[in-house]
Amino acid sequence: MDNFQKVISPDIVDVLRHEHEQIRQLCTDVRGSGRERKKRSLAALRQAVHRHQLGERAVAHPPVADSGPDGGDIARACHAEAEQIERSLSELGRLGTEHADFDAGFVALSAALLAHAAHQERDEFPLLRRYVPPQRLHMMASTMHDIQIMDRQR
Repeated sequence: MDNFQKVISPDIVDVLRHEHEQIRQLCTDVRGSGRERKKRSLAALRQAVHRHQLGERAVAHPPVADSGPDGGDIARACHAEAEQIERSLSELGRLGTEHADFDAGFVALSAALLAHAAHQERDEFPLLRRYVPPQRLHMMASTMHDIQIMDRQR
């Protein structure tokens, strides 16, 4: 038997699912943290959501919009949700974790993030798997990674 193992790189759907899990964990971290850790966790969440959305806008939404009869509507709805989430995250960041309204605002934001991830996983991901060739899905993951690295270097 050959000792060589073929390494299969993740495709864009795998990458996005993994990022959704990271975002879910960061939401849990913010909710369950004390004051100082909550600030750090919120900053990490804002950064993770920003990079995730940046990659999605550039890499995932365009092919979804071209996929199937409802692709355009699904991509636009996911994009609109993402923009609202980023606005809400910015508002919470300005408000600060010590503000009396922060926790209630974060509960609403966290629910929106979880609903958005579920929406994408239910509606967008199947379109990508069905309409985009596997090789392109893998190239899209690489492109998203490159976009996120360039954003980190800014």
